[in-house]
Formats: sequence, structure tokens, C-alpha cells
Amino acid sequence: MEPWNDEWALAHHVLRQAGETLPWIALGRDIEAAQSKLVTLLHDASLLTGPERERARDRYLREAAALDKLLEEYAFLIPSRQLERGRLPQHIAAARFDAASARHP
Repeated sequence: MEPWNDEWALAHHVLRQAGETLPWIALGRDIEAAQSKLVTLLHDASLLTGPERERARDRYLREAAALDKLLEEYAFLIPSRQLERGRLPQHIAAARFDAASARHP
């Protein structure tokens, strides 16, 4: 057990009692919401073709870039590297979009 675990547990308990949370936990929730939004965008875009698909791809890549910024910020706030969630670089986001839309022409 890490020595900081007790300190973080106490801080988290005090904040929860006050109806608050640690900044990195709140950011984690924002990340989960952004990830869910990307899943929805992928699903919706898989039904589109032509110019609509390209607009959806642009939107998806903008949302993915915003998520990547959240992930970067999260990596600086977390108390342990074991809690990292990785990153979502643009080329990976683009590949995910293209793969999802290729499965559903």
C-alpha cells in the first residue's frame, strides 16, 4: 500500500462529505462523458454517406481532440501513473472513425 493512499482517502472523504470531489476524479467523469459521446458519434456516423459523413468525421475529430486534451490534463492531476487512461492522438481517432464507417457502408 502506498503511503499517500491514506492521505488521499481522507481528502476524498472530507470532500465527499462537503458534496465535492477531487479535481482528477471530476475530470475522470468528464472524460467518461466525452468517451460516451464519441461512441454515439461513431454509431451515428456509420449510417451516413457522402458530405454528411465528412461533416460527421470532422465533428468526431474535433470531439476526439477535446477528449485528448482532457486525457492530457488528467495525466498531470492523478496521484499515481497506475490511474492513467492513455491518450487519443488524431491519427488514432481518424482510424477509429474510418474503421467504424467502413463496417457500415
